Amino acid sequence: MRIRNKEKYNEIIEAINDLFFDSGQIPSIREIGDAVRMPIGSLMRYLGWLREDGLIEYDDGKYRGITTDIIRKAKCGHKPIPIVGTIACGTPALAEENIDSYISISTEFLGRGQYFFLRASGESMIEAGIDDGDLVLIKQQEHAWDGQIVVALTEDGETTLKRFYRDDKLKMIRLRPENSEMEDVLVRECQIQGIAIKVIKDL
Repeated sequence: MRIRNKEKYNEIIEAINDLFFDSGQIPSIREIGDAVRMPIGSLMRYLGWLREDGLIEYDDGKYRGITTDIIRKAKCGHKPIPIVGTIACGTPALAEENIDSYISISTEFLGRGQYFFLRASGESMIEAGIDDGDLVLIKQQEHAWDGQIVVALTEDGETTLKRFYRDDKLKMIRLRPENSEMEDVLVRECQIQGIAIKVIKDL
């Protein structure tokens, strides 16, 4: 009779949870095996034991949809939101190369639609309470009303977080920093990638 190593139990469960919260997706058996450095055959045996003991769930015979109690609770009331680092010029905010990691957020804080976190850089929005390093929750959409804080891709390929205004007199778009020491940015057109909804900051 094979001995069930309880330390290995914990290692596998922790790996499953870490992989899920890193990617926002249920990990494959190969990803779990790589994480715990275990041959697939041995891992399958342990997954079977974990399932017998009620510590994980997955589809019969396919090892798909492997979930733990933590993942199940997260999926019921939370949504993984990607954190976007420095946005490469001219690329969409949610291009795969821009995503650093994910944060699971309660769906009670989110309305309908798609969201991402942008890590603020610099001091251009400090008077709106957005400091360097803060996480800004952005709702993806391609339009904005005057006065909303937006993620805008400008005509020169730069992505910026600013307050949005249409200047009908100049027939330009005014991107206004929330810093009295900085001047507005005037552009003929820009692509709205989303609007700011909330800010998460360290105290």
